Amino acid sequence: MTILSLAWIPAPARAQTLIDRSCTGKSDIPAGQQILGCSDAIKSGAFVGKDLAVAFGNRGRAYLDNGELDLAIADYDQAIAIDASSAVWFYGRAAAYFAKKQNDNAIDDLTRALALDPNFAVAYNGRGNAYAAKGDIDRAIADFDSAIRIDPKAAYAFNGRGSMYQAKGDIDRAIADYGQAISLNPAYALAHNNRGGAYQIKGDYDRAIADYDMAIRIDPTYAPAYDSRGSIYGNKGDRDRAIADYDQAIRLDPGLAHAYANRGSVYTEKQDYDHALADLSQAIRLDPSSAQAYYNRGVVHSIKADYDRAIADYDQAIRLQPRLPVALNNRGLAYLHKNEIDRAIADYNEAIRLNPRFSVAFNNRGTAFVRKKDYAHAIADYTEAIRLDPGYAAALFRRGVVRRLDGDRAGGDADIVAAKKIDPDLAE
Repeated sequence: MTILSLAWIPAPARAQTLIDRSCTGKSDIPAGQQILGCSDAIKSGAFVGKDLAVAFGNRGRAYLDNGELDLAIADYDQAIAIDASSAVWFYGRAAAYFAKKQNDNAIDDLTRALALDPNFAVAYNGRGNAYAAKGDIDRAIADFDSAIRIDPKAAYAFNGRGSMYQAKGDIDRAIADYGQAISLNPAYALAHNNRGGAYQIKGDYDRAIADYDMAIRIDPTYAPAYDSRGSIYGNKGDRDRAIADYDQAIRLDPGLAHAYANRGSVYTEKQDYDHALADLSQAIRLDPSSAQAYYNRGVVHSIKADYDRAIADYDQAIRLQPRLPVALNNRGLAYLHKNEIDRAIADYNEAIRLNPRFSVAFNNRGTAFVRKKDYAHAIADYTEAIRLDPGYAAALFRRGVVRRLDGDRAGGDADIVAAKKIDPDLAE
């Protein structure tokens, strides 16, 4: 799982008296103490001009570190009003906007910072992250390129660019960039975690686990690494170890929606549907924008034959991600169970339009046509499902049954015999 963040804000040169007041703009003094020290400096009236701008800027940094984003922005506003020549204040305000997911505002401020200081590598990196958050991958890569050109030792920029190559599906280049980030900073837990994710996409589970293990050794409190490693164990069928990793991820970060969603999926595989529903519901509460969590909960409702709730969850998944053919297919199946045949067919039609190679949707639409006694269309759909997946025994078996119903006894018998050779457990 790739996590994007702005780099630490560099503190400008400041007067000794601000340092004496514990208003340094660095992480060497706790944020709460910095806020008090900078506030005293601002109220004292002893600082004017750029010194006063530094006091506001340093307090803004402390508010940012404390998660008080609106107060941080207000202080950076003040710093900029006093001294609009400092790229650092625009960068700091951009960091607060980025944390508020106001990416356009962040990009505007970072562009102004770069106009003031064209060699500001972390500002290019920050703008790259903001473009990445907007899904503008090519502009993000261009900014990471610029950060690397200015500072070839910028491990964070290699990591960011790697995440963009991964988003483009260029996994080998992503792995190369993550590797360079790790070479520059071997203790970079995020880069190890991200490279693990890239290896996981390639199906190289052993290397993925090795990277997740390293991320955890570097930072035992890094919840996403446990979440990611758990997904590998789940893929390998080791459900108990997967759940143990998800448990640890959730203990470390109770707000990690992805870990709840993943654990819910494993509970579904273990047929522990009550725990699955509890986890998937918590994932949705934490992240209502997760189409996957709604889809997975819909699957559990379908298994429990609670088709109205299943349809409601598939509705949400499709609203959030309209190009999700599996959700359309499953909603169609729920409608089919409710005997709403035309609505089922409409969903299968859309699923097939989005993925013309979706053999299961052809099979299911064939079954819907059987309900309407439209045997010609049913046979055509089963035939297409078999063409797409020659080992699809259930579609072959059903085509045989429908051929019999349509008067083709010999063809039907041949299909059923062939289907039972693939799956002897099929029963007429």
